[in-house]
Amino acid sequence: MKLQTRLTVQVVMILLAGFIAFQLLIVLATTLPSRGSEQRPYGLPLPREVAAMIAAMERTPNAERPALIHAFDQGLYGVSLAPGGVRPSPHDSTEDLVRLGDYYAAMLPGHAVAVDARRPFLGALLGSRPRPARFFAPVRVAISLDDGSALVLTSQPSGAIRGYLRRRSMLGAIGGLILLAILLVAMRQTMRPVVQLANEVRRFGSNLEAPDLPVEGTREVRDLALAFNDMKRRVADLMAERTRTLAAIAHDMRTYLTRLRLRADYIEDADHRERAVRDLDEMAALLDDTLLLARADAGESEKVPVVDLRVAVVDAIAMRGHEPGEILVELPSGPVPVRARPLAIRRILGNLVDNGLRHGTQVRVKLTVQEGNASLVIADNGPGVAPDHLPRLGEPFHRADPSRNRQAGGAGLGLAIVGALASRDGAQLSFSNGPTNGLLVTVRYSLVS
Repeated sequence: MKLQTRLTVQVVMILLAGFIAFQLLIVLATTLPSRGSEQRPYGLPLPREVAAMIAAMERTPNAERPALIHAFDQGLYGVSLAPGGVRPSPHDSTEDLVRLGDYYAAMLPGHAVAVDARRPFLGALLGSRPRPARFFAPVRVAISLDDGSALVLTSQPSGAIRGYLRRRSMLGAIGGLILLAILLVAMRQTMRPVVQLANEVRRFGSNLEAPDLPVEGTREVRDLALAFNDMKRRVADLMAERTRTLAAIAHDMRTYLTRLRLRADYIEDADHRERAVRDLDEMAALLDDTLLLARADAGESEKVPVVDLRVAVVDAIAMRGHEPGEILVELPSGPVPVRARPLAIRRILGNLVDNGLRHGTQVRVKLTVQEGNASLVIADNGPGVAPDHLPRLGEPFHRADPSRNRQAGGAGLGLAIVGALASRDGAQLSFSNGPTNGLLVTVRYSLVS
């Protein structure tokens, strides 16, 4: 499942991104010093502030200087003491760093100044403005003291500030995780009716008498559920009315067909009598197929049992009857439990075998089990189907064979009935041409554990 396909994940990620952006804004607001009216290059203190530090350091005994340094080292720049004094930078300097050294040297006469940056090239790209990225390219300014040591200023928050930022980041991360968990639970509860609606829509495709969708959730979701329930009832009523109409037409037509069959017996010419009877039989079969397709599409409520597909295939082949060598069967050794109606399996297999033998001389029925699915494959040795006809196979009254002879081309309802019956049992139907020739029909059921 891709993240982009889940609305809940998308909404949570958007809210989480907003939370992270808010945290970053707080960090920027608390770490970036105000530039004010005087220049503070790299976020370092002003020369007059440095002069006050130096004066305080030089008045303080050596033993007490560490405590004073600790007191100074509490801001957005670091303050430390280097006993070795001012040393030249081992790195190549940049124009900005040279100007910085000259700036402090001019304001602090009598004190040696050295400027160093551990990453001068990155520092040159960042420029002289203070920013969080300076954490990765800090600038160090060493200023000599009267005892030979040096006061070192670093354009990086002090240890106390860094500790505060670490603690705050940890609290922010924990708060973000808690917020994410709350958002996930809230969004899951909010989106549950939408997910349920999607499941009901899929179920409605195979069962028009599925229960109505519960009307719950937000106002918009409730309105959507009410609209769906109303649409479902309208569609179910239309399908039921269509089935009743077709059943009534079929009943009346059978009456007329029976009369015509009786009158056909009085035809003296045997050849004409046989043709008339065959035409009447084809008309009766067409009526039966049309009514069966309508009932299958209507999805009349019926509990679908769990059956052994292997046994159902064996029974269907045995009941159909065939000449030796016409049907080759390959079955697995163990049971294959699926949820399907035995009569539907029998009709599906019968239609597909009849279709294969109508266009070929041999049909191969193969049942395989893999990855939680049972695939019933029916292949014939006929000429196959033109590629442009494959997508339309299974449409009512569509025939790849243009023949009007029912024995050769059928009425175009056999595969449509197969598709309707398979869909009603939750199976998937697909058509393809075989590797050499012939049509390959696959009916895929989900295994029942």
